[in-house]
Amino acid sequence: MKQTKSNKGWLSLGAIGLFFLGKMKWLFALLKIAKVGSLISIFISLGAYALVYGWKFAVALVYLIYIHEMGHLLAAKRKGIKTSNAIFIPFVGALIALKEEPKNANQEAYLAFGGPLLGTLAFLPAIPLFMMTENPFWLLVITLGAMINLFNLMPVHPLDGGRIVGVISTKIWVLGIIGMVVYMFFHPNPFLILFLLLGITKWWKEFRSEITRNQRDSVIEFNQFGLEQLEEYAGATEEEKIRLFNIWNVELNQLSQKLNKTKTWHIPLLEDNKLKERQVNELKENIYKSLVDAANSNEYQYGPTDFENIGTYERTVATFFKEVQEQTEIRDKEQSYYSSSLKTKIIWFSLYIGLAIFLMLTSFYAGDLMEQYKTFLP
Repeated sequence: MKQTKSNKGWLSLGAIGLFFLGKMKWLFALLKIAKVGSLISIFISLGAYALVYGWKFAVALVYLIYIHEMGHLLAAKRKGIKTSNAIFIPFVGALIALKEEPKNANQEAYLAFGGPLLGTLAFLPAIPLFMMTENPFWLLVITLGAMINLFNLMPVHPLDGGRIVGVISTKIWVLGIIGMVVYMFFHPNPFLILFLLLGITKWWKEFRSEITRNQRDSVIEFNQFGLEQLEEYAGATEEEKIRLFNIWNVELNQLSQKLNKTKTWHIPLLEDNKLKERQVNELKENIYKSLVDAANSNEYQYGPTDFENIGTYERTVATFFKEVQEQTEIRDKEQSYYSSSLKTKIIWFSLYIGLAIFLMLTSFYAGDLMEQYKTFLP
């Protein structure tokens, strides 16, 4: 029996050596890319976790978080996106700041998926190691690894899962928010409240962006209308100019009276249509004001390109044109960010669900075994 224990001890020690040897390339990568602040934050986290849970738990946790963050860094590097180094925050985890925004949701999903993917690979060697040695330490690594990466896959922005499912459909964020509320009910945590608030804020902004998009479309439409009206006015006879001027004045007075009778505030969701109507009327009022001012200026010819030195008419034309151009560019950019092909959506859905199911099953299996070995764990 003593000989068997001795062999198991050496086998366990050798397994540990192989495990960390296989991960040495990530350690060398850390030394290449990490700044002093990042290294200091790692040691601070190690010390904080060790004081509360013991050094074995601390080493396992920081190692798993580190590999997870390396996944984000490597994904960003492959896409040519500059990032800060990983900064570890005790009892929170770690974070990486992007120095430039992803070009689209597909690229954002790629950056996000790198973390849980590499984080999962980080604890996979612990599975055969536990089966060979029955050392509870490897069971701890498996359990922590599955839980960390599974939590990060929750479809709530700014967690990795929220960034991944964004390329599939931003509506999935609602399910993530509901799931996090349920999870918080059983596992209260102040940091979860922060993630929940951030997730709700992001979802609400995207959900209400329909109002913004409608308003932007109206800005483009009515500024284009203004340009057409001014072009018609510039080439019209004096009689036609008077007719156009009178029409603009009538429209302006009617809009002003209508706006004076409507309230300036509206209840979100319940009075969205009224809000849209007021925004459109305000926009039309501004357009007609500009048309009337331009007509009163009696300047119909294009002159100098210096914006400050041109007349009211030319300045109005330039303003209309600039608004159309700028708002069109913004609209096209926003529409293209979350736009992706059906094939892309299917691929990301498969990757996301596949990894989530694997982590869930691993977590359940390791959790059951933990009950048997909990007296041996730190």
